[in-house]
This record gives sequence, C-alpha cells and structure tokens, in this order.
Amino acid sequence: MARVKDLWFSEVRDPSDPTKKVKRKTKRHPDNGGSKEAKRWLAVWIGPDGKEATKAFLIKDRAKNYARDMESDVDRGEYIDPKAGRELFGPLARKYLRLRDVGATSRSKYERVIRLHISPTFDHRQVGSIKPSECGEWMRKLADTHGRSIQEQALTLLRGIFELAVADGLRKDNPAKSSVVPEPRDRDGGGEEREPWNSDRVWAVISVHPEPYRTIPTVSGGCGLREGEAFALALEDFDFEAGKVTIRRQITREGKTWVFKLPKGGKTRTVPLPNGVARAVKAYIDTYPPHAYTLPWLREDGKLEGEHTCALLFRWWGRDSRTNDQHIRASSYDQVVWKPALAAAGVIPEPEPGPRGGTYRRFTQGRHDATHALRHFYSATLQDAGVSLAGVMDFLGHSRKGRKGLPVTLNTYGHTTEVTFETARNAIDRTLFRLRAVQDHSRDGTGTEQAAS
Repeated sequence: MARVKDLWFSEVRDPSDPTKKVKRKTKRHPDNGGSKEAKRWLAVWIGPDGKEATKAFLIKDRAKNYARDMESDVDRGEYIDPKAGRELFGPLARKYLRLRDVGATSRSKYERVIRLHISPTFDHRQVGSIKPSECGEWMRKLADTHGRSIQEQALTLLRGIFELAVADGLRKDNPAKSSVVPEPRDRDGGGEEREPWNSDRVWAVISVHPEPYRTIPTVSGGCGLREGEAFALALEDFDFEAGKVTIRRQITREGKTWVFKLPKGGKTRTVPLPNGVARAVKAYIDTYPPHAYTLPWLREDGKLEGEHTCALLFRWWGRDSRTNDQHIRASSYDQVVWKPALAAAGVIPEPEPGPRGGTYRRFTQGRHDATHALRHFYSATLQDAGVSLAGVMDFLGHSRKGRKGLPVTLNTYGHTTEVTFETARNAIDRTLFRLRAVQDHSRDGTGTEQAAS
C-alpha cells in the first residue's frame, strides 16, 4: 500500500514503556547535522515485481500524491520504473540507429543529423528528465539556424528516439510530440512555396554548361533524375524504341569509397524518355562513346557485394590524368560545372574578386538553385500537363506505400499506364524542346528539335 515516510524521524520503542513507540530524530534531521534543504518526505509503494520502491520529495503532499499515482499505474499495468529514466539519451540514440531498417546512405545521413543537431543538446541528459518545453526550445533554435529539411529530419529522429524510450519503458510520454514543440518552418518564417524554374531558365543553364557535360542537365530536367542517378546512367539503361529509360543505380560515396547502389528507396524505376532527350543522348553517345566502367556495389544493408560494371555515359574529360575518364563526382560537378553555369546564366552572382586580384570560386547559391531544381521543373511540367499524381510520384521515385496524408484512392487505385508515359513524354517535349535548337555534340553544330507538333 502506498505511504509516505518521514526521513527526519524514526519510530522506536519507548524505553520507559515498551508497549509504546516514540519518534526519534534521525541523522538526516537538521539538529543532528542534516540539511534543512534536504528532501524530507519519502514516497513508498510496491512495484509490479513485489518490491518496495521509493522517491524523496521536499513537500509531504507531493510525496503522498506521487506514491498514490505509482500505485494506480501498477494497478492499470502502466507502471514505469522511475530509475529506468536515468538511462542517458546518447546510448539510446545509438541503439535507435542500430534498430532502424534503412540503407547505408540513409543510415549515414541519420547518424550525421543526430551527431550535429541532436546529440549536443541531449546526449548527456537522462531520458526521463527531458521535458517538452526543452524539446520546444531546441526546435526553435534549430529553426533559427537551419532550413526546413534539416528541421524535419532532426525532429523526426528525435521523436523516433523517444518512441523507443516509451516502448522500452524508460518514460511514459514522447516529449517531442507535445503541442509545445513547434513544427518545422522556413527560416524566413514565410513558409513560401518554392517557385519552379521555367524552361527558359533551364535552357539558359544547359546552354552555358561545358560541352562534354551539357547532356547531364538535359537528361536530369527531361527525365526528373536525382543528381547521383544522372551520373550513373549507362547505355544499357536506354530503350530508345520504347521511349523509356530505366533508373537502375546511383553513384554515391560511402566513407572514402565511391560505389554504385540502388536508387533512393532501394528500388529501380522506369521513366519516360522524351524525344528531345533521346536526341541529345544519341548525339552525346556518337561524340563520347560509353565504355565499361566498374565500381563496388553497395547493398542496402551497407555491405559491399562485389563489383558492378556498366557502359557509363558521363565521365570527366580533361588533361588531369587523375580525373580524366573517371566518373562524375557530385562535389566536383557542383563547384566546377554547376555553379559556374548558374553564374554564367545570371541565376546567381559571379564569384567576388579576391584580396590579391584573382577570383575566389566561392559562389553564393540560393537554396532553391541546386541541381534538384531540375526535378522540380520536371514535376511542375508534368503536373501542368495533367499527368496523374500517381504517375508523377512513380517517375520521380517517390514511394506511395505507407505515406501519410495520401488518400486511399491514390494508394490503392492510382496506376501508371502507357498513356501516362506518353503524356509525360509529350509534356517535356512541348515545354523543353519545342522549336528549340539542341546541341547535338557533333562537329556539324546544332539541329532544331521539333519533338512536339
């Protein structure tokens, strides 16, 4: 039965009358050297294991109420041992990562988000001591310094870690899901929708790309590819007769090793190949014939599994023997090709002059002007042309299964048919290639693409 014990006094038999009990000051009493600020009242209850459990309080009523609540939790089967919450957050976060069933790339990304944005605030704290208000304050500070994407990733991971704490009986609630924790927001607070690029801007950026790399943004914007997927395209992925291209792999970096692996989500997909893109790819192949290229293959569980060879389309071209004929690396492409092209097209400013003349190649790039802008152009073009949402998601490689917020009709009855493929092909050809002079990469100059009549 729940009760409260006074730590300043103990009951002993009266020396003068053994049938009676009297109170005697304990060593914790201030008169015997104890502190007046010490917690005097001890809540006592019997846990589900039949053993006595305790917790000290300054105020007697709080101790009484706590003991009663613990006893009620035992009766309802909702009891959480107060000592369990003493486990530190850091080891729990690492346990959460070990239990996540995700690919190596996602695991590396999650580890980085936890290490940079969650661990500095919570790692040293006891799991049971973290309050919703502290999670809310953490979220507000994160929103002041980082964009919506980082906020969403960090909050999702924090909530997941606390869900594990609840499941393991370390605490009752998930403080990161409290209403006092703000949802992710844009840093400017406006929550403004991204404005997709139009075809003129896409072509302005494509046209100032160095000629060996000009087909990369053409394929990316015309087929809606992620950067690593575009870099990993191979000759065998294209079915020019059917007007389709299969996205089978991406190039990514795992530690210090560059590898091939499945596209994001761990699955391949087939997307429409517009006539304009097909023409550009054929012309590129005629000038820069693909040949066999081999990299290690990374499985979804993060383990290397032999090597994978394909007739890789895009490679570095130049005089440097260390990089010539090697695969395209995202960081190098971003600094050496993409950002200079943005500056040349007037999308971002030119690099500022250095203090000794020269030029720093440090470009100021807007957060909506990365290569991902080409995927947004692709998505907007397809939607404007009436391509079904199911088709857009499938072509972009976005899973519809288990996605919150999607109607049941889309998950169950949304289909991608040959008509969907044809509509998407025509949409890109009309928007991106209609009466557009397309560089054919040959010495004969250019040809006018009139893919859509």
